[in-house]
Order: sequence, then structure tokens, then C-alpha cells
Amino acid sequence: MAVYTWYLQGTSPTTIEATDIIQFAGATFGSAITVGAFNDSTHVESSVGADDSSSNGPKNSKFISQSGGTGGDSQVDIGAGTVDLDTVSTANCPLKINFSDAASVTTTGHIFYAYDGTTTTAVPTDVTFYAAEQGDANWTNAEGSAAGVTITDDTASTSHDYYILISASPESVGLKTAFKLRSELTYS
Repeated sequence: MAVYTWYLQGTSPTTIEATDIIQFAGATFGSAITVGAFNDSTHVESSVGADDSSSNGPKNSKFISQSGGTGGDSQVDIGAGTVDLDTVSTANCPLKINFSDAASVTTTGHIFYAYDGTTTTAVPTDVTFYAAEQGDANWTNAEGSAAGVTITDDTASTSHDYYILISASPESVGLKTAFKLRSELTYS
């Protein structure tokens, strides 16, 4: 049976359970992000509102620019200042997704994106969302399934790890709850 496991990486990884929320925040858990600014921190919020990642020093990737880096690369802040997106290591990517199966399978057609929480083709409401697979030179404005980040196909194995940078910005004042992240792939 195929199993997806999502982790917010940090000093140790925090498993993101089905009822958890990936919280994009200001400097600390639960703090607001100014309209037009991007997340200064990322957390795993439990179904009861607790910070499940507080003891794990969660990683964060903050969108800085789409093309201001070396040779037109996108830029990101991973906590130590601005760097080119394609220089970020797997250990510094906030999101790790593991796809496993008892049989050795190949994966194809893998995409990752944000949507409105109801219809996978619909963009998040009042949120700008960027994502990139580790090693990508540029961010993808990954809003809705048609605009998803294309994740590299993977050769036959029983376990596949994917490392993703994520960043979000509110477009208006107020809590943004109608927005989810999704990963889709085909395996054989």
C-alpha cells in the first residue's frame, strides 16, 4: 500500500498529521504576516491549535525575489540572509514529503501546489503562494493544479523523498483558512 508522509524539517523533523495545519507566520508561531510580506517562520499547528514543531527548530523559506539572484535566479531567505534558490540544500528545505510503497515503484507526473481548499484547480483566496523543488533556479507561483511545481520523476524504489521550499503572503488583512497544499503523482 502506498503511503505519503509529510514532514516539516528542523533540528529534528515534525511529522505533519492529516489533521495538522502548516502555519505560515510572522517571526513567531501565531504571529501575523503583513499584507504583501512573506512568512518569517513556518510551523506545524495541531488540530487543537498547539505548535507541534516548537521543540524542533522548524526550517523556513521566505520568498525574496523571482529573478534578482545570480544569472536571474530566484532568491530566498532561509534564516541566514538572502541566497540564490538553487543553492539551498535538502536539509534547509522546510517541507520533506516521503512517498513509499511495499513494492519498488517509479513515480511520474508529480506536482505540488496550493489551492482554495475545495477545488484543486482553484487558486487560494487572498494568498500568494510560491514553491520550488530543491535545486530549482526559480520559484513557481504554484496556485491551483494547472500551475503546480513539477517535481522530478523518480526511479524505482520503495521509498522516495522530495524536498520542497514553500512561501506564502497574504493579499488582504485577516486569517487565511481557505487554502491547502497538495501533492499528486502517478506510480507504477
